[in-house]
Amino acid sequence: MTADPACPVDHTALALGARLGQGGQGSIYPVTNQTITVADATWEVVYKEYDPALLPDLDVDALTVMVRLRSELDAADGQWLYERTAWPAAVVQRIGHTSGFLMRAAPDRFHFDYRSLSSTTTRTRRLASLEYLLNDDAYVAGIGLSISDRDRLLVVADLAATLTRLHTLGIAVGDLSPKNLLFSTAPQPECFLIDCDAMQLRGATALPQAETPDWQLPAGEPKATPAGDAYKLALLTIRLFARHQSATDPAALSAISPELAALARAGLDPAPERRPTPSTWRNALLTAAATASATPNPGNPPPSHPLGPSPVPGPPKPKPLSIGARVGAAGVVAVTALVFVLAIVLSHTDSTPSASSSGGGPATTTAPWTLPPWTSPPWTPSTTDPAPPPTSDVPEPSPTPTPPAPPPDPIATAQAGDCLLRSGSAQYSQWASSDCGLGTYQVLKTFAGTTDQSLCDNVPEGTLKVSNTGANRVVCLSYTDQNGAYSAQPGQCVYGKTAAGNWGTLACETGAFTVVGRYIGTEDGTRCGNNQSETFPVQDWPDQSVTLCLTMNYPDDMWHATVNECMVMSGPSGHPRFTAASSCSQANVVFVSRTTQYNDGAWCNGYSWSTWSSSDYPQYAYTACYRLK
Repeated sequence: MTADPACPVDHTALALGARLGQGGQGSIYPVTNQTITVADATWEVVYKEYDPALLPDLDVDALTVMVRLRSELDAADGQWLYERTAWPAAVVQRIGHTSGFLMRAAPDRFHFDYRSLSSTTTRTRRLASLEYLLNDDAYVAGIGLSISDRDRLLVVADLAATLTRLHTLGIAVGDLSPKNLLFSTAPQPECFLIDCDAMQLRGATALPQAETPDWQLPAGEPKATPAGDAYKLALLTIRLFARHQSATDPAALSAISPELAALARAGLDPAPERRPTPSTWRNALLTAAATASATPNPGNPPPSHPLGPSPVPGPPKPKPLSIGARVGAAGVVAVTALVFVLAIVLSHTDSTPSASSSGGGPATTTAPWTLPPWTSPPWTPSTTDPAPPPTSDVPEPSPTPTPPAPPPDPIATAQAGDCLLRSGSAQYSQWASSDCGLGTYQVLKTFAGTTDQSLCDNVPEGTLKVSNTGANRVVCLSYTDQNGAYSAQPGQCVYGKTAAGNWGTLACETGAFTVVGRYIGTEDGTRCGNNQSETFPVQDWPDQSVTLCLTMNYPDDMWHATVNECMVMSGPSGHPRFTAASSCSQANVVFVSRTTQYNDGAWCNGYSWSTWSSSDYPQYAYTACYRLK
């Protein structure tokens, strides 16, 4: 992506992958056919699509100015900006209206393999945000992170240097919080800033300034200023070493460096002009890092769980039988010899002719013979007692361990906003608590004291209703699909290309589709009748597949007009607009006929005509004929 950054990118030109995540402002998708190139560096791209509810508050001009900043900087500053931040790189439009922007994807070194504390075998790839480090060492080590006090100091020192350079470029972070800061310790400790569209550039912001709870500036202080960033840098440093999400006592830094503790006290001064600058912080942090421990503190992580249950001992094996006979002192045991006799009878015919008298006689045969009998030698008892019979070395069986109690059913305890994982089958599902993400179910609403699942029928966006009889409780759930239009409700508008599958919600405007029906658990498009159907299948859970019924948003009423219907034509002659007249006395034109071909004036046979088409859906084109009244 090296074209003019001021030129917006059309959404239909993007090849989007599965949704990576969803937050309060919108959704993030990987872009497989775009890259960002600055100087001699090239990076992968992601697309942030704003939630339609946020678009009225979006300052498109300010976002465009942020995108243009790259072309205003020299090569060194431009490359540095994209190496250290996810700065907006291009505005994206849907049907001529801004829907989001492209930015650099977070580098892989700012991710880690998150390990669930409840299962050492479960790992998921996650962004390494600083919020993970605002916990005790046992938690940090338990989830798979290894970081020393020196690493912590150097990460904050790198952040201080980054803030200093951003401020010289006229950029204030504003919502500086651990959720928006990623870190890495290899090949060296450093940070990476995300959610940059919320930053302030030269006094302008694309979105209204907001602050993360527990990270607010003192009451009345202007947001998004260098002094405000310095205040939050002090808060962050305190909390990193207090291992706490909301600590404010600078004493947490005293053991690391008294100078840092003093800087933190000054950094929280209500008077912005008295706070130390990030560059002052950086020098003190580097000094403290020189003598800080470089050994990661493992804390006391929870014991690892075995891959499976311990084997239960079986019954003892039988002792081997003793074959020898024991000789007592009273006498000698006599053993009768066994005699083996093998009798072999051989038939032998003499081939020598015998003498004969008066005509000869029969041949003679030998008598049967036997082998002599074989007698075993007499057994002589040993002069010493034989060894006692061997004993079994199989241990006595230990009691079968009592299996742990099954975990509580999260349906009985889940609250609105929680997310659950589903396993089993559609008829017999098992549930487990989970981080929110693709493929999980978010709890929309719960009802206590009842098992009446019909209470979920009026919960918007719900796709599944589950009850727990023991807890006398109903939970309304919504499946999280990778497609942005999956959760669209009747009356909302969506758009996308059927072949590409990258549908999303947007403001209702000409060329978009209005959702007129939503069916859960089916891919049967015939339920939409004459309306267009768009299906979002869920492979593992067909009961969560969704079919949307859609109607095209035409520019005016000409598409729906009937022959000889009275219409009101208004607007400029080059782009007239037609609306149905409440009475023919108020009309100035009359509808004559219509064809589904675009720009087909010949069809109108001399009458005036109006035409419209969608570039992605030419089947909705029309040419409408009318006459003046």
